[in-house]
Amino acid sequence: MTVQELSRKINNDIHNRMFQPNHFNEDFGDYEKCFTSLDLIEDCQDAIDEFIAIPESKVPRRSVLNIYGVLQATFCQQDGLFGLFQNISREKFKSITDFFTLFEFDSKNREIRNDIVGHPSTRIVNRKPEFYFIDKGPNSKYKFTYAGYSPEFVVKKVDLKKIIDEQNNLATNVLNKVIKMINEKMNQHKEKHKSESLHSIVSNLNYSIQLIKRGYSDTQRAFQAEGSIKIVASKMKEVEEELKNRFKSSIPESMEYTLKNINYILERMQNWYDNNELLDNKNAEIFMIAFDKEFDELEIMLKEIDEEYK
Repeated sequence: MTVQELSRKINNDIHNRMFQPNHFNEDFGDYEKCFTSLDLIEDCQDAIDEFIAIPESKVPRRSVLNIYGVLQATFCQQDGLFGLFQNISREKFKSITDFFTLFEFDSKNREIRNDIVGHPSTRIVNRKPEFYFIDKGPNSKYKFTYAGYSPEFVVKKVDLKKIIDEQNNLATNVLNKVIKMINEKMNQHKEKHKSESLHSIVSNLNYSIQLIKRGYSDTQRAFQAEGSIKIVASKMKEVEEELKNRFKSSIPESMEYTLKNINYILERMQNWYDNNELLDNKNAEIFMIAFDKEFDELEIMLKEIDEEYK
């Protein structure tokens, strides 16, 4: 997969309802930094790819803009990779150099950019000034020379092809590692809840639901509706709590909608019962027809979630 494809996959994965609410905290920036880092990684790769696509014959004899552009793109992409990895791994690094060491990436590639594109006329290294400039002679698409004073005069030859290849390895390795970490976290979440069946919470409610219907249809046993309304309402609350335990604030909207409808119907049934208005109440009968439909939908969705966790 290309860097762009890996970035898009991660962008999809971090929004997974098993991952997003259970990994990111509610502080601003924790979640937002991940998908903005991914956007940066992808845009920088587009810039690098655009440079690679330029025919050698179209490159001017001295192309400073191309040098600035590709070095700046690799630098910014490194920042994006670093930010993304930190937010997913939760590892603390003293500096980006430690991050490079983890992935066996040569940090000198970053220093080339700092020499040329950073502050070449006021470069401070180990609290000492250094000064750099690009050779005024011609350069090829991938190779050029720059020089400077540190304080001794130095000349450095650069192979952009090598830098780009090493950058691609870094990006691919980091993104694949991030995908692996996200999958591991989701599998841990599944493992934690797979033995807890959501559908089992409501699977034995059919009898209680039938007793609720006696409240408006059975003169002799209408009283049985009261306890059954409370039983079903309690089970709906249990389902809602278990969903919050798994998905926090990211409960599927369709399920929130269904639970809201069910709870509303149960509240109306309870009010009618409390006011002695349930028996022979045609509206209650119609409400329970709607209840049956919503309850069937709820059972289907709970079974789907249970299957997802298996």
